[in-house]
Amino acid sequence: MKSPSLLSRKIYVTCTLFVTALLSLFAGISAAKEADLSGATGGISLAVFSRLSPIEINTIHSWEIVLSDANGPISGATLEIVGGMPEHNHGMPTQPQITEELAPGRYLLEGVRFHMPGLWRMTASISTTKTQGRPPSVVVIDFTL
Repeated sequence: MKSPSLLSRKIYVTCTLFVTALLSLFAGISAAKEADLSGATGGISLAVFSRLSPIEINTIHSWEIVLSDANGPISGATLEIVGGMPEHNHGMPTQPQITEELAPGRYLLEGVRFHMPGLWRMTASISTTKTQGRPPSVVVIDFTL
């Protein structure tokens, strides 16, 4: 019996690695955590992943914010996040700040604190290299604690 050629072995190994990579990718997607909050505007999607789960009243915590568009993660963006309670006409007791970009399109927001239950509104103003010279894109997310 003739042994497989070097070329056929390379093709087999390449196909096996490709299928393994695809299976790993799909397994990662199905196991990925669902965003705690999300919103979109003008082709930009914003997803919030709280580092405190569930979100508690009067506990300072951090959020990871993921920005993406049709081309994938949005890196190098400038984000300004403000929050408040529209029914009470007041803001947050803290001023959360983006402190770093953890990975392409993934930003760390520190200093998040909600001091009472009720309807909250978070507004993200997003400036990217594509929006230079134009007003920032704005994503508004309403949620209840």
